[in-house]
Amino acid sequence: MGTERGRPLIAFFNYSDLFEDFFPYYGVDQQTFATRWAATSNHTYLSLLQREVGDVVWYVFSLRPQLREARHEVVGCQIRFLRASVPRRLLRWGMLAGGAGRRRFGRREERTTSPAAHPAVADAGDATARRTGMSRLYRTVGSYLTMLSGPLLRALLRDRPDFLFVQDYATGRFDALVLLARMLGIPLITIHTGSRPESYLGAGLKRFTIPRATRIIVSGSEEAGRLVERFGVPRDRVRIIQTPVDLRLFRPRDRAGACREAGLDPRRRYLLFVGRLDERPKHVSMLIRAFADISGGHRDTDLLIAGDGPDGPWLRALAEELAPGRIRCLGWVGDAEMLARLYNVAECLVLCSRHEGFPTVVGEALASGTPVLATRVGGVAEVVRDGVSGWLIPPEDPPALVDALSRVLRRPDLVDTMRPQARAMAEARLDPAVAAAALRECFSRPAAALRLTRQSV
Repeated sequence: MGTERGRPLIAFFNYSDLFEDFFPYYGVDQQTFATRWAATSNHTYLSLLQREVGDVVWYVFSLRPQLREARHEVVGCQIRFLRASVPRRLLRWGMLAGGAGRRRFGRREERTTSPAAHPAVADAGDATARRTGMSRLYRTVGSYLTMLSGPLLRALLRDRPDFLFVQDYATGRFDALVLLARMLGIPLITIHTGSRPESYLGAGLKRFTIPRATRIIVSGSEEAGRLVERFGVPRDRVRIIQTPVDLRLFRPRDRAGACREAGLDPRRRYLLFVGRLDERPKHVSMLIRAFADISGGHRDTDLLIAGDGPDGPWLRALAEELAPGRIRCLGWVGDAEMLARLYNVAECLVLCSRHEGFPTVVGEALASGTPVLATRVGGVAEVVRDGVSGWLIPPEDPPALVDALSRVLRRPDLVDTMRPQARAMAEARLDPAVAAAALRECFSRPAAALRLTRQSV
C-alpha cells in the first residue's frame, strides 16, 4: 500500500455529491478547480496533508467530467474526476426537468431574482423552502446514489489508498464510505465542517456509522462532546483541530491603503460578511435585516457581502429592497490578497450562522486583526472570546444581532482595543504548524488505526 515513494496515499471525498451542485456557484469551472482554485478549508487541510503526511487524491463526481485528472498547482494533490453513476444522473436530471421530478422528491425549492416572487423579501419566512439546493429527500437519496459507482470502486482497488479521508459525517456518502472502508480494510478519517445529520433523512443510521470512523476531526469541544454523548464515539478517537490560517498573508495592514486598493472610500465605515450565500446554514437574511434596522442611525456605515451561492439572487434582492445603496454585494472574492484587504477595512466580520464547524473566514479575520461578531455555534467560541477578540450572540436571535451591531458602531475605541487581541489569538491557535502536527498524529500508525476500524465494526 502507499505510493512508490513510501508515503501513505490518502483518498479524499468532499462534502458535495456532485461538482455541479456546489462549485459553479463560486464561478469555478472544472479546469480551474483542478489546477488553481484553492479557496476553501479543504484546500488548507489537503495542502498540509500533501506537504506533511502523504500523497492526496481528491475524488470528484461530475455529471459530465471535462477532464480525467490533473495535479493541483497550489495544493499539490491529484484531482481525479469520476462520472456520476447512472442512478445519480437520472435523479439530478429528474429534478431539473421539473414537474414529476419535483413532485417525486418532495417540495422543490425555487430560486428567482425577482423580489416580488419571494415572500421572503417581505418575510424571510424559511428560506430553506426557497433555496436552490434540494429537499432533504433529494439530498439523502442523491448522497447514497453517488456511491453506487463502479468507476470509484475500480479506482480504489487500483490505487489501494492507505486512508479514506471524508468531509462531514452528516451525509449518506459518509455512511457508504464507512461500509466501503470495511470491505477494503482501509482506515477512515472524517472531518466535521458544520453540516448536521438532521439535514438528511435516516439520521438514526449515524449511530451505527459514525462510531465506526477510525478518527474524527472536529473544530471544538461542543461537537466533540456531542459525538461522545449522542453517538457513543470513544473519546480517544476524537481530535480537535481548528482550520489554520496563513498568518503572513492575513495580517494587520494600513486601513486607508487597504481601502484604496479595494476601491472603497476610507471615510466610510464597513461591516463585512464573507461566505457562501446559502440561507439554510448561513442565515444571511438575518444580517441584512439587522443592518437595515440600524442603517438609519449610522449613515457613515455600509455592509459588504463577499460571496455567492444558491440563495444569492433573492438575498441581493432583499438587500436592495431593505437598504438600497447601503449594502454592496461583491460576489465571490477569489483573490486572497483582495480578501485580506477587505478584512482590514472592516470594523468587524459578521456571521449569523445557524450551525458551523470552524469557518475559515473567522481565522482569516482574526489574523488580520479584525474582531468577529458571530453566533455561538460550532468551534467559533473556541477562538472568539466575547468582549476580547469579538462578540458572541445566540443563533437565530435578531434582536441580539441588532444590539451587537449597534454596540460595535457606537464604540470604535473598543474595536481598536480588540484588534491586537484578535491577532494574538490567531497567532496562538491558528498557526499552520500546530495543525500540521495534529494531522501527522491523526494519520500516523496506519496499522494500529486499521485494527481500530476492524474491531469496531
